[in-house]
Amino acid sequence: MKSCLKSNFARLLLLCLAGELAQAAEPTAVTHYFDEVGQRYLTLNTSGGRIEVSVRMAADPGSTGRWSGQGTRKDNQILFAAVVDEGQDRGSYFIAKGGESKMEISFKPEQKMPQDPGILGIYRRVSDEKLVQLARKEFQAAEDRLAAALKNASRTWTAVDKPLASDWKSRWAVLRERWMKIAYQAPAPAQSKPVQPFAAAKEQPLQEKDANYWLKLAESTALGYYFMQQPPDPKSAGAWDGEYDDGFGGHVSIRRAKDGKLRVNLSCTRVNENQGSDIAGQIPAEAVKSKNGENTAETVFVEPDVPDVSKDISFTFKRKGSFLWVDTKRKVNPPGSLSWFDGIYRWSPPPVE
Repeated sequence: MKSCLKSNFARLLLLCLAGELAQAAEPTAVTHYFDEVGQRYLTLNTSGGRIEVSVRMAADPGSTGRWSGQGTRKDNQILFAAVVDEGQDRGSYFIAKGGESKMEISFKPEQKMPQDPGILGIYRRVSDEKLVQLARKEFQAAEDRLAAALKNASRTWTAVDKPLASDWKSRWAVLRERWMKIAYQAPAPAQSKPVQPFAAAKEQPLQEKDANYWLKLAESTALGYYFMQQPPDPKSAGAWDGEYDDGFGGHVSIRRAKDGKLRVNLSCTRVNENQGSDIAGQIPAEAVKSKNGENTAETVFVEPDVPDVSKDISFTFKRKGSFLWVDTKRKVNPPGSLSWFDGIYRWSPPPVE
């Protein structure tokens, strides 16, 4: 009798473990939908009974505007609300109905003052191949927007700032490459079948870039045209005091003391906080030069929390018109770091205290 009970218990335990393993091994299903009229992307990520809902608004090519929600499915209907921090109100609840070909999002009935109407509407299912085509098309639209912004800047900006467009353009390829090294991670290659002995060698086709590659390329290009579309502030006259931004997460704050020293604070967050850095210091008055309406300053700052061989950074600052040029040199780059400080930064006035 005891032997029989032990045997049944063992079978039950094995069945439970098998069920848990099957649930853990349940693949994540991702489906994509697109609203051509509103230029909106809907992504449903299903895993373990929970569904993550993401809507990206792409009226501006390369836009990073997203709405994120979470919910559950019952039959052909998904009930979901926004993802918020613990303890916060989730706001409106939504219902997504549909099947393989389309999905329609509407408010859950009988809600008072529903919010976030921008995600409502009908989205059509798109294949992975179509998603790649859409992403490439969006990247090209962002490229066109950037070209137009550069052309407009070279025509309409003041004489002192017009050369900036050409200088910025010459740096653009390197700037975007730096951004992409952080923003885009290629998917893991599919497992290939083992090569049979004495089999004839076949040339492997080049791997097509996935949709996320073109999307990240479009997003980086959007940061570029956002930067170039902003007209320079006419209040800028080349003075050092001010706040400066490069449009890619870099910021410089400069104040000039009465004795001529420059107090400089630099910070950057490139794509995410894992690739960020902060550094500050003073530049002595004798290192600050002025000639033909162009102000320059050179110094060496020490970056904390990096290996000793990488601590010293040589900075060259150039201040002219509405912009600040920052160029850096370092003997050895810190291992694993992809952040940077050099670039062209746009001036804005210091805040009024």
